[in-house]
Amino acid sequence: MRRPGFHPRQVVWILGIVVLAFVARDVLFPSGFTRTREARTMFVRPGESIDEIANDLVGLGLLKSPFAFSILARLTRTDRQLKAGQYTFHKGDSVLSILTVFVRGMSGQNLLTIPEGQTAKDIARILESRLGTDSEAFLAAVADSALGAEAGAPPGATLEGYLFPETYAFLPTTKPQTIVRTMALKAKKVLEEELARGGPIAVELTPHEILTLASIVEAEAMRASERPRIAAVYLNRLRRRMLLQADPTVQYALGGHRARIYYSDLRVQSPYNTYLNLGLPPGPIGNPGRSSIEAVLNPTPGSRELFFVARGDGSHIFSETGEQHLAAVARVRAMRAAGDSLAVIPLDQGLAPPVEGSPPITGTLPGVVAGHDSTQEKP
Repeated sequence: MRRPGFHPRQVVWILGIVVLAFVARDVLFPSGFTRTREARTMFVRPGESIDEIANDLVGLGLLKSPFAFSILARLTRTDRQLKAGQYTFHKGDSVLSILTVFVRGMSGQNLLTIPEGQTAKDIARILESRLGTDSEAFLAAVADSALGAEAGAPPGATLEGYLFPETYAFLPTTKPQTIVRTMALKAKKVLEEELARGGPIAVELTPHEILTLASIVEAEAMRASERPRIAAVYLNRLRRRMLLQADPTVQYALGGHRARIYYSDLRVQSPYNTYLNLGLPPGPIGNPGRSSIEAVLNPTPGSRELFFVARGDGSHIFSETGEQHLAAVARVRAMRAAGDSLAVIPLDQGLAPPVEGSPPITGTLPGVVAGHDSTQEKP
């Protein structure tokens, strides 16, 4: 009489089921049966193999074993589609979801966004904070003449203004020169696209001057709808050989953004001070986005406005004459004195004594003329 037992084929089936169960567990629940909020950030370096990536995931506690990850990647043929980058996962993420993210590439919080209007120094600080990039090495690359020539900057100019604000997939291992080149070539591409649309401003100003004026518009405009109107004001002043009197250029000359500007600051000796120097400054005072470039190339048609003053809510009052402007400034000051929160204005476009070659301007704002109390805050 045969004793009961397992047939060899049954043993194979049972072992197969057990192996599949373990593989399924590692695929679906690689680090636990529940997804937690505990996040892990990892870097996939260019050229890194699937086995190296799997071992990195194990080291971070995202996988218990590299086996299932490596096998599934090869079976689905995604092992050669994984993109280098920085990724954030949570403990409990499935192998399939991790592979999907690697194939899709960097997204969301792992990407680096450079806001519009930031100066090269501002960008250096962002890169140092987010990626650990050496800020001095980055600024040295910004001043690199070879990179400048590659991006189309004029001889002697830095790449201030040519670092296009956008979202980038930079890694902590990305060299400063690579970051600068990537941003500058993007700015060159955007500028070429906008110039290709033609228009009188594209002939009237050089590409460098367009970026310079766009950087001022970027710094002044709080509302997108006002960008073309602000650009028109500055273009009108340039054509009439009037001082631009752009407060952001004074801030740049003083070394960066300030919450308050005093009348004494308007006398800072710098080629960037448009209260003292006629025309545009030598170069951009920040890095403008596409919308500000578009505004310069497409200013408000038929505009005769020469002045604007900030209301305090992000909008401005625009005027064609000095008298209208003085009345607008007085009205805003009265609102501020009455305690209206919308009348708290940090800066305004004041009138200054006319320079040689410019048409006469009726009236001046108190304090812009010499001899004003240098400790008084500019309204």
